[in-house]
Amino acid sequence: MHMEPIQRIVVRDKHPVFEPRYLAGPFNRWALAFAGVSLLIQVIGLIQGLLGQGKSVGWFDHASFAIVAFLWLMLGFMVFLQRRAGLAGRLFLLFAASGSAFLGVGTLWYVSYPDAFIYALGLLFFPPLLYSFVRAFRDGQTWHQAELLLYLPAIALLVPVTHDFATRSASSASFKVALLFVGIYLIAAAVQAVRDLSFSRTPEEAAQTRALLFGLMAGTVPAIAALIEPLATTGTVKSINISWMPPIVLLFLIAMSYSVLLSEFSEGDLIVRRGVVYGALTLAIVVAYGVLGEVLATSHASVTSLSGGLGFVAVTVLIGAAFTPITYLARRLVDWVLYGRKVDRWELLQALSARLSTVMQPDEFGDVLVHEITDALHLRGAFLLRKTEGGQFAVANTAQAAPFPTRMAPIPTNLVLDAETVERALSTPARPLLLVHAKPLTAAKRESVPERFRVVDSLRAALSIPLVTRSGLEAVLCLQPKLAHDAFDSDDLELLTPVMRQATAALDNALLFSRLQEKVQELRMAYVRIAREQEAERGRLARELHDGTAQELAGLITLATVAERQLTTDGGAALTTLDRLRRQAEDAYQGVRRASHALRPLMLDDFGLAPTLARYLQGFQEATGITVEFMVDGVGDLPDDVELALFRVAQECMENVRKHSGATEARLSLQRQNGNVTLSVADSGRGIPDQRERGIGLAGMRERVEAVGGIIQVGGAANGGVQVEASIPVDVP
Repeated sequence: MHMEPIQRIVVRDKHPVFEPRYLAGPFNRWALAFAGVSLLIQVIGLIQGLLGQGKSVGWFDHASFAIVAFLWLMLGFMVFLQRRAGLAGRLFLLFAASGSAFLGVGTLWYVSYPDAFIYALGLLFFPPLLYSFVRAFRDGQTWHQAELLLYLPAIALLVPVTHDFATRSASSASFKVALLFVGIYLIAAAVQAVRDLSFSRTPEEAAQTRALLFGLMAGTVPAIAALIEPLATTGTVKSINISWMPPIVLLFLIAMSYSVLLSEFSEGDLIVRRGVVYGALTLAIVVAYGVLGEVLATSHASVTSLSGGLGFVAVTVLIGAAFTPITYLARRLVDWVLYGRKVDRWELLQALSARLSTVMQPDEFGDVLVHEITDALHLRGAFLLRKTEGGQFAVANTAQAAPFPTRMAPIPTNLVLDAETVERALSTPARPLLLVHAKPLTAAKRESVPERFRVVDSLRAALSIPLVTRSGLEAVLCLQPKLAHDAFDSDDLELLTPVMRQATAALDNALLFSRLQEKVQELRMAYVRIAREQEAERGRLARELHDGTAQELAGLITLATVAERQLTTDGGAALTTLDRLRRQAEDAYQGVRRASHALRPLMLDDFGLAPTLARYLQGFQEATGITVEFMVDGVGDLPDDVELALFRVAQECMENVRKHSGATEARLSLQRQNGNVTLSVADSGRGIPDQRERGIGLAGMRERVEAVGGIIQVGGAANGGVQVEASIPVDVP
């Protein structure tokens, strides 16, 4: 049992990345023009650096500021397109343009007044633009003129702060006010994100808002701690190392890019999951060894000394011991950022594996599988398509995500799908199908879902996994998109592979267990029916012996007594009585033979099946007047149990013909071909209703035939009556 390689089908049917209308409208044009100016500022700043201006910093700082400034602006363009030039997209582009302009001259703000002005302009305007973007992050919000008041402090502080930057003044109150202004707006943006999170309308919106909040905190907390707090407290630009600025901004950009482009990443969960975990581990290592270095420097010791070496070993052991709790806490943080829940999916899948190792009924198996997978992978929903007795696929088990139930369409529970359509979508042999909806570059490149996969797409199933047991394709596990975004990442698929292998084996066991229980129940019912039939046969035999043979024997005794008396008085009367005695004895003898023949026809042991049937059918015709045509073709010797089973089937069929069919003629054939002996009984009567097939007589015939390894079929005859055909293998090596 293994999972076949996944079919990954990418359908570019979402909104295109670029449309000409994005360039229309005055607001869009102003935003793009401002971004173009910001790019020009970066180019000019880079040229100034190459010409040797700003000599107090090295080439590495110039390059760091330039690269991060360019990335900031590119992120602005990406968000502008991703938000389809909406209000949030425009504001983010303006925010990115301001920030990249500020960073583009980050090493040159003290060179000249123009550089200082650009630096002050970017520094003062990107916080309110960021706050405006966060307010507009939830689509559907409109711009209000009152929001222009947010920019009045930046306008008022622009001139004095430019002077402070140009002169590198450390005593200006306006400079401290400007830094306080920046910090307040950054904090306000985070508070706004917290407020919006509580009013999120969909799982996707909630996930993006949590990621946005995480991005804001990732940039705001280090910036306030490393830059704004020293500047505000000491009031001097010289008190900080500006080399900290690009890494802090880069961290902020990474977090923000994930938050605003969450739905665009096919490996979105994987990126943030591993990024946070490895980032936390790296930070812990850097901090631990940094603290060790400070302690050694303060104590004038080194790693080569005894105390320094022991300290190094202790820190290394401490880091090793902290790996597990740090990883655990980082994963909890990731779960909150992505899904708002602290759920360890590894623990859930381990619990699912433990449940699958037990024997369950198919319905219980389906419920466990879809609910546990939905919780572990944070899905919008999941359901199981099970093959019905008619060979179609129907929804057997469903699970729906708990959050935001009113925003998600329910999974149809009465759906029945054609098996051929489902199997064609999953290919031959059946393989898991991952259906990815993506954005085309332009509207002209837009595609529609191929006809072959529409049945899966109509069910909103992003990942369909066939469960192939020993008897073939029995079920399809259909997983809907994830709560945070549509895509399944490679981590998810790697996680699912062993679980699906175990699920396939568990389904196979569940089906076998269910069929075994059905067979046990059938055996119980068969035992009850056989017991009833035995009691009925015993009662019939008892009545026949009592009403027939016993009375005839009593008559024989009476006649013998009379004959004894007549022998002494009247010889002629005695002869007559003796003749009656002989005839009655013969009748009693025939009655005993009939009873014994009903229990076990002795002819079967002496002559075999065909002669016994011929004799039986002859008596049947004489007793009922129904014409029976009997044909035999090369039957030969048969095992005793096969002969008895076929004889009883023939008896039951002929009794049904006599009692129920109303037929005047019947046909019975017995032939041996291809290693099977086949008994076929057909009549020309009124037929048999469907519900009669479940009667005791036909059930008994089926049990007799199946007990010797055969099969029995009941259907309509060519002339409108009933045809029963029993086939038993007899030439098995």
